[in-house]
Amino acid sequence: MTLTKPSLIIALVTAVCAWSPASLSAQDAAAANAQAAPQEETRKLVATLQSAAASQYDKIQACQRLAVIGTKEAVPVLAALLADEKLSHMARYALEPMTDPAAGAALRAAMGQLNGKLRVGVINSLGIRRDAQSVDALIALLTNKDQTIAMAAASALGRIGNPKCAGALQPALAQATPATRFALVNACLVCAEQLLAQNQPREAMAMYDLLLKSDLPGSLRMAAMRGAILTRGPAGLPLLVEQLKSPDASMLSIALRVARELPGEDVTKALAADSGALPEERQVLLLQALGDRGDKAALPAVLATAKNGSTQTRVAALRVVAKLGDASAVPLLLASAGDAEREVAQAAQATLAMLPGTPVDNALVASLRQGENRIRRVAIEAVAQRRLTAAVPDLVKAAADPDAEIRAAALKALGDTVGLADLATLVEAIVKAKSPEEVSAANAALSAARMRIQDKPAIAEKLLAALPQAGSQAKGLLLLQLGQIGGAASLQAVCAAAQESSDTAVRDNAIRALADWPDATAAPELAKIVKATSDKALRAVAFGGYVRLASESEAPAAEKLKLLEQAVGLAADTQERRLVLSALGEISSLDSLRLVAAYLADAELVDEAGAAAVKVSDRLGTGAKAAITPVLQQVLKSAKAKSVLDAALAQMKKLGIAAE
Repeated sequence: MTLTKPSLIIALVTAVCAWSPASLSAQDAAAANAQAAPQEETRKLVATLQSAAASQYDKIQACQRLAVIGTKEAVPVLAALLADEKLSHMARYALEPMTDPAAGAALRAAMGQLNGKLRVGVINSLGIRRDAQSVDALIALLTNKDQTIAMAAASALGRIGNPKCAGALQPALAQATPATRFALVNACLVCAEQLLAQNQPREAMAMYDLLLKSDLPGSLRMAAMRGAILTRGPAGLPLLVEQLKSPDASMLSIALRVARELPGEDVTKALAADSGALPEERQVLLLQALGDRGDKAALPAVLATAKNGSTQTRVAALRVVAKLGDASAVPLLLASAGDAEREVAQAAQATLAMLPGTPVDNALVASLRQGENRIRRVAIEAVAQRRLTAAVPDLVKAAADPDAEIRAAALKALGDTVGLADLATLVEAIVKAKSPEEVSAANAALSAARMRIQDKPAIAEKLLAALPQAGSQAKGLLLLQLGQIGGAASLQAVCAAAQESSDTAVRDNAIRALADWPDATAAPELAKIVKATSDKALRAVAFGGYVRLASESEAPAAEKLKLLEQAVGLAADTQERRLVLSALGEISSLDSLRLVAAYLADAELVDEAGAAAVKVSDRLGTGAKAAITPVLQQVLKSAKAKSVLDAALAQMKKLGIAAE
């Protein structure tokens, strides 16, 4: 259908007439409700304040809420409460944050009408509101006979902090009495801060300078000095340097603070340049401040101090390099890390480990490739500290260097950096080592790498592949490494070496590897060795390993007990029986108690057996009272140590067992 012009007008008029608030969108309705809600709540809160029936608590709560949502409608009733001794402070609390000018007008009016502490409270509220319209009235109060009111006025003027306030506070400070001086000084400090915040540095500077000319106590003088320097910006440097040299410790303290705050590259350079003119201890403090500034403009001067300063300043400078330095600092750090002064060397080494950035990494790798061996060695150590895996190819080459110290350093570094792909380098280093020292270094590096790398079966595979070519010493070390890894393939190889090797050293290391096995799968082989060997030392290793595996195994208690029961039969002397007894004491079962009880007949172990019996019975508890009773009675008859007898009696009492 096509609408003609008259019909279109009629349709539009009809639509307009049909519109009503009900046709608002849900969003518009919600907005309208949200706007109306505070107004309605404000009316209810005002009614509470006006109600004679409302409690003081309810009125306090109403004021607290009006501080959040209060509007102009609440001002008259709140203004009326300003003269109320009990509610004045809460009325002010509600008026202070209100943005409507009526709130300020109410407080100004009350300031002229109230007296005493109520007037002081209103003055404080005007200061909090930073009410510029009250300045003239507040200035007039500076000479009020009531010093409390005069000091409150000074504080409020300081908070408002415009030039007119400053103009009034300065002469007031000059005429201050001892009683009002502290309040006026504080007001001037606050005023100066406000002026600076309002981008009026000249007025702020004048205020700070006036304060510095006054006889101020230490903390206030420090605050004034800080402001005087900061308001001047870079032009405050001479004043800052003067305080850095001041014999007054408080001025030195504030100068060091400002040295961290005053912005600008020129400031950094000037401070760095002046640091050398300070006594040693102050140089150290200023170097720390330069580090905290984080401005690299100080780096050339810091590096110069790190190179040529005293021991104390060199150490401080080297620590600052960790915050400001870059790759350009690497040569100096490498040289300093080998310094004869231990503190200097340690500081340089720590900084080399911390200094961030890929360019630093690249500089260290380049340094380990060629040059003086002393510098190369330090670079290798730094690469290790940084766990720099990108350096592994260069470390692999260095591990074959003609210089023995370079080889040893490279091997150690590989232990901290090498991945699975290059692990064979360390294995080969053990096999082809040219001296006992290199064997030890390569083995230590392999241990470090083994602990870092997660894929234990893959590590074992590489070690197993090297066994056929390894000599006696290297094979023994590889077997010990396999003993730390575990696994079926490793166990098979180590067992074979323990049984078949004609090389005594290899066989001994294989047995030690089995004794250190990470799980109980090696226990049967250890039991065989205990039965078969005539070597007392090896038997002790194998037996101790067997008992350890049985007791530390994650297997159920029944399986542990089975292994330990076999150990009871294998034990050949008191020491071995003591090991078994100690392990049995950790297993909570009736069978464990039975095996422990058998040792009560052994005169050499009766006290150890008694202690173990008490421990097991305590874990079993009252449910096993029938089995526990004869064992503890036997402990009382057999044990000799008073501590064991006392423990047995205490356990019997706990379980309700009467001593025979």
